[in-house]
Amino acid sequence: MARGRTALVVALTTLVGAAAVACSGGAPTPSSTLGPVPDDVAGHLTVQVDQGRTQYAAREIVLAVTNDSDETMTLLSGVLDADGFGPSHPTKENRTPALRPGTTRDVYLGLGEAECAGFPAGPGEPVPDAAPSAVLTLALGEYDDLGPATDVVVDEVGDPGGHLARNHAVDCAGAAVAAGLSLTVDADVPVETRDGELTALVTLRVEPVDGGPEVTIDRIAGTTIMNNPDPGDDGSGWTGAALDGQRSGSVTLPVVPARCDAHAVGEDKRGTFLPVSASVDGVAQHVIYVPMPDSARADLFAFIAESCDWPE
Repeated sequence: MARGRTALVVALTTLVGAAAVACSGGAPTPSSTLGPVPDDVAGHLTVQVDQGRTQYAAREIVLAVTNDSDETMTLLSGVLDADGFGPSHPTKENRTPALRPGTTRDVYLGLGEAECAGFPAGPGEPVPDAAPSAVLTLALGEYDDLGPATDVVVDEVGDPGGHLARNHAVDCAGAAVAAGLSLTVDADVPVETRDGELTALVTLRVEPVDGGPEVTIDRIAGTTIMNNPDPGDDGSGWTGAALDGQRSGSVTLPVVPARCDAHAVGEDKRGTFLPVSASVDGVAQHVIYVPMPDSARADLFAFIAESCDWPE
């Protein structure tokens, strides 16, 4: 969705802050002479969804709010209303940045629970093309001199990176797989030498859910920091006979480092999540990501350091 100036509908909620009412029934005294955010200022706001890789696992997104007006405001809060998701919620409650003219400031939100019923399944199926909207809570001024809080409804929010569609697809695939199969990674990652090469052994436990659909693991992809020492023709990951153990409840993946530059581990964001492609009752699902326990992550990092002969 292209980012652009959007039509805004402003709903003003008059909240008189720091009011003191005399015992005799006198009128409240406002803390500032500033009024609510006016219509013409709200019309110069644009909003866009963003998400960094470090936010994927927690399903946190950012609403990037740009102020193209001449007024200084404070960004108090915000929520997202997106087709296919339940209500969102702020993840940084006490963050109230000043939104000065020409600047962009962020609201951090946890996505609401994915609503999967009625949406098509499959790795290439996005959520329906319905423009998300947002409600921003703003006040004129900054620091201790603020006008009353004003709720601004943004009817069209940009998402050029397709973050909402990706999150929805992953969430719904995860729910479909979990209905028939429980997937967990062992807490320990032993190391052995195979064909003269130091090899880590990552074990994925596969436990069917009673009464659930039939789930088959079709592929586990490599990541930025780990790979199959014998990947076959597809270039990376584990397929075919390497996944035969799922029938008995345990898939052990031989792992070698995908790279040996230290910053790949130091800056790792998703390299220890197993990217699993599965089918549910014969229907291919979007890739899901199975996390490693902290102890397994530590073992894997230590293995990479040893395998790559990093100095202690």
